[in-house]
Amino acid sequence: MRELLILTDNLGCFQISIEDLKHYKSMRVDKIKNWFISKGYVVNIKKFDELDFTQDYQGKFIIYQTSELPGSFYKHYIEDVVYFLHQNGAIVLPNFECLKAHHNKIYMEMMRFKFKDNLLKSIESTCIGSATEASKIKKLYPVVIKEASGCGSNGVYLARNQSEYEKFTKKSSKVILSRNVFDFFQEKIKHLFKYTIAFFDRKYLPTLTEPIHRPIVVQNFVNGLSGDYKVLVFGNKYYTLYRENRDNDFRASGSGKLFEVPEEEHEELLNFAKRLTLEIDFPIIGMDIGFDGKQYHLIEFQMIHLGPYTLQASKFWHEYHDGTWMRYNGESVLEDEYSRSIFEYIESHII
Repeated sequence: MRELLILTDNLGCFQISIEDLKHYKSMRVDKIKNWFISKGYVVNIKKFDELDFTQDYQGKFIIYQTSELPGSFYKHYIEDVVYFLHQNGAIVLPNFECLKAHHNKIYMEMMRFKFKDNLLKSIESTCIGSATEASKIKKLYPVVIKEASGCGSNGVYLARNQSEYEKFTKKSSKVILSRNVFDFFQEKIKHLFKYTIAFFDRKYLPTLTEPIHRPIVVQNFVNGLSGDYKVLVFGNKYYTLYRENRDNDFRASGSGKLFEVPEEEHEELLNFAKRLTLEIDFPIIGMDIGFDGKQYHLIEFQMIHLGPYTLQASKFWHEYHDGTWMRYNGESVLEDEYSRSIFEYIESHII
């Protein structure tokens, strides 16, 4: 009998839902559990801190929560757990590489480097370990600078010249870590003291220029994008949405300007989106796609912790049958589509 383990965080949360189209919350874990029980699975739900690492996980299917908390500290713990389970015979869904790419634009771009389809590589990236390294790369302005663990449009900047490039790479790499408020202000006072000394004695200046190591991504800027398309793939179902850019901004994420994609735009958009599904061996993928009037561009993608609004707000979806995209009208339940996609993947790829 097949066994499924659902791993939640310490609050019992499992990925995300926006059922009321306003407020984010956890997906309904019991609904996922009951869906798989109806298919004959033995299902258990555990929090990460309830795991017994001495148990045998060989052959068990595991779906799990991740984290976007600042600093990625809890996510690093989850990565350790998922990698351990994988190494000990569990079938983790998605696989460790997909988890690694979540909330990590560095590794997401490294995955893109391996794609065979060059149409998915029109956005070229340079992955950089720190602002100091950023100054050494060759670039043709304008360029887009992204913090490695930025969420949405936070930590994304457009540099039109060398001055802006230096400003934004330093801003993207700069971070202060402290154990408490006292340590934070103590560090700020030390830094101010160094600047004061350096003002009177230049020999102390080098102590102010030590690099702060936080990785960033530098990409070519694509002109002509007035917004982007959100495409969510759940198995054979494709859901779409269009987002206009923010006012006087090149970024679409967080604009709140959301529109249904006209039917005449779907075929080419979905054909492009389908290319990504041939590169990534997982049935659930979220992607941001731009169109400059001539060609499509894959902006970003992820396979876990997808923003579910595109599915939950949609009144229809598309499926690809016999070389043709077919539209199906109706509403979708996130937990049902998630469970179905995982189940069908297991049945067709693993069993």
